[in-house]
Amino acid sequence: MFVVAGAGVPVLKHGNRSVSSKSGSYDVLELLGAVPNLGKESVEQLFEETGMAFMFAPNFHPAMKYVMPARRSIKLRTFFNMLGPLLNPAGVRHQVVGAFSEEAAEIMIQILANLETETAYTLHAHDGLDEVSLSSPTEIFELKSNMMGKPTTFDPDMLGFEKVNFKELLGGDAKQNATILTNIMDGKASYAQQRIVELNAAFGIYVTGKAGSLEDAAKMASESISSGRARDKMNLFIETSRRLA
Repeated sequence: MFVVAGAGVPVLKHGNRSVSSKSGSYDVLELLGAVPNLGKESVEQLFEETGMAFMFAPNFHPAMKYVMPARRSIKLRTFFNMLGPLLNPAGVRHQVVGAFSEEAAEIMIQILANLETETAYTLHAHDGLDEVSLSSPTEIFELKSNMMGKPTTFDPDMLGFEKVNFKELLGGDAKQNATILTNIMDGKASYAQQRIVELNAAFGIYVTGKAGSLEDAAKMASESISSGRARDKMNLFIETSRRLA
């Protein structure tokens, strides 16, 4: 989110606490000092002031509170892992969505095509990641101008990214992930950590049409970090969310 926003692209993220993993985006933002638990009006104000928004799913889908105890108790991926990105309250028209399987990615792109989405990528990496991976190829389903294309196998070599060992990409609990994120913003992270963020941010930039090519989008993502703009965006998000709370 911060890297994409630092490249000049508005971001409306829909997220939650950890359910089937060690850490959710909410947990990391909270540890960084931000207030991710804002209501609708405050989220709108946050977006107007920063170009970024984090919409805490339970605040926008109250009925989900009846499902959450069951989800936490079974600790497994379910259809609700697919439902979240499809129910983005902002009605976004450009999306990059990670899926827990190739089959789920294909189903999700079909649903997005029926939700007035203009451009979207749904994806699943061969190594099991629900994002574009640096350790293996990634299957990507594309929706463009409301038309679905055949899945594409994307290899990081195509953009000049060196492959890394899968273990180098693993995070941990919220505290560890918050540290990794801060290190990325400060240019102190490992090659694998920084480059996988740049790679996925590139797809986030490119899907909006703000870059003429994926190569240009990757350069924009890299410059967002190296220039300090991504770090500035993170600080702005934290400070503004605290004030609005």
